[in-house]
Amino acid sequence: MNKAPVLSSVGGLIIDDIYYPDGRKICNVLGGGGVFAIYGMRIWKPSPSSQEIGYIVQKGFDYPQEIDDQLNQLDISLISKYHPDKHTTHGINTFGANDHRDFEYKHPIIRITASDFSESWIKSLRVVHIISSAERAIEIINEWRQRDPESKTQFLWEPLPWACLPENLQEICEACQGVEIISPNHEETAEMLGYKFEELLSQHSNDFKQTVEYCARLLFDKVKKSTIKLVVRASKYGALVMTSGCMEWVPAYWDNRTDHDKVVDVTGAGNAFCGGYAAGWLHTHDPVRSALYGAVSASYVVEQIGVPSLVEPEQWNQGPSPMDRLSLLESKCRK
Repeated sequence: MNKAPVLSSVGGLIIDDIYYPDGRKICNVLGGGGVFAIYGMRIWKPSPSSQEIGYIVQKGFDYPQEIDDQLNQLDISLISKYHPDKHTTHGINTFGANDHRDFEYKHPIIRITASDFSESWIKSLRVVHIISSAERAIEIINEWRQRDPESKTQFLWEPLPWACLPENLQEICEACQGVEIISPNHEETAEMLGYKFEELLSQHSNDFKQTVEYCARLLFDKVKKSTIKLVVRASKYGALVMTSGCMEWVPAYWDNRTDHDKVVDVTGAGNAFCGGYAAGWLHTHDPVRSALYGAVSASYVVEQIGVPSLVEPEQWNQGPSPMDRLSLLESKCRK
């Protein structure tokens, strides 16, 4: 019997083509911000509690069976929506220096909306990941609350890169009023405020962490919501967690400055971090400890191209368990 889901993502499934700076190209890879977030959650929910994760799959007429096989292996709660008149969402990821990524759609996105969720899911879900513009985040949350005015669902919002513009800052702050956690990356945080991160970095004596902290303080003050958790994802440097009471860094599990052989592909790592953070938040309600869960989830994503591989029984990428990695990361923080 399926369990009522408590974790989900309002982020799409995308079949990716990935282009690397060295000229390599890999096609038809399972991806999308929502899918990577779901994997980030699933790492912390071994079967059968995995069914406490719910996801809505938007399928076009060309949806591949092998994608279903991958998702079904997760043993999560799935709702399929079939669109016979549309292509399955398909994207092109192009990587440049310093983990910079450009993205464009080959076939347009089939969005997940609040109306796709069943009444029972609306009532049962406790933490939901949103990856969207500020405008769409506001729409999703408003519709969610209209469907269930007494909803206890909390939202973790991952802003879309292209919408992190200074002209959208007021709307970004408005969206923050409806969410518990906002998690942009370091470049997006700077761009919301009207800066280019690299230019700010040079003004702060090339001190990366100091530059991130400067941007985080500015954004936190702009948001004007004392209970918000601002989690700035900063690639190999880890993540900065800021609340009204603390500012603390959590390291990345793998650092591609030193762990070159472990970091194969960073596609989806930020999304998986957000999914892991959502699972950690549900488990602990500790904003800093939740980031450790996120870092562990991201660690499994960067070790290969595409989503992590699940080997029975509950072994990810044939590596140490999530709890073992969490303990290792905690000891790293204590040093």
